[in-house]
Amino acid sequence: MNRRVRRWRFIVDWKLQGSLCAHSVLYGLLVLVAVSIGIFLPLLWNLGDADRASVMEEQAVVMLYMHERFWWLALLCLVIVVLGAVKFSHRIAGPLVRFKRNLRLMADGKLPSPLRTRSGDYLQEEVACLNQAVAGITARVESMQKAHAALQHELAALAASGSRQARDDLEPVFAASRELQQSLAAIQRFDTRDDALPQTAPAGRPSLQFAGSGEGG
Repeated sequence: MNRRVRRWRFIVDWKLQGSLCAHSVLYGLLVLVAVSIGIFLPLLWNLGDADRASVMEEQAVVMLYMHERFWWLALLCLVIVVLGAVKFSHRIAGPLVRFKRNLRLMADGKLPSPLRTRSGDYLQEEVACLNQAVAGITARVESMQKAHAALQHELAALAASGSRQARDDLEPVFAASRELQQSLAAIQRFDTRDDALPQTAPAGRPSLQFAGSGEGG
């Protein structure tokens, strides 16, 4: 339930969305100012130049009528601009927040699960590129793990069949193999999905260690 509530938040990055909304409101205000000038300025101009009292009275009535209703319409337009800006910014900030989170995980040696987007989200092409990069790195790491397992097997067989001197000579190779094993073991799969399910590695293929995530998407 808590994850579902977090998933439906419209403000996920206050700095980015605040900037986008502020710019949208600014442009909306500029449009309203331009419309106001275009509507009221000609009336004021003609009102000052009117010669007949009847014409002046008619223009004054029109101006009062528009003034009474214009500001409510302007406020409604501003509300629409704000709501639209929040929705628009969420379609950008939502994927971008998870995009940056996955990049930070990769910098820490964790390979995140594929990042998913909704149909209306922006940055879908960039997200697809990130998913391809993670998949490529995962495949290469698994290939390295498989090659390392074969190397360990061959080294163990060589050490078992050789003399003590041969095993001593192979000690630097064993040390390098152990160091490589530690480096590969530090690279983990990290599940970033909200509805994470346990993953099962295909039979006969080495798999990266899979770590669960407590971080919502």
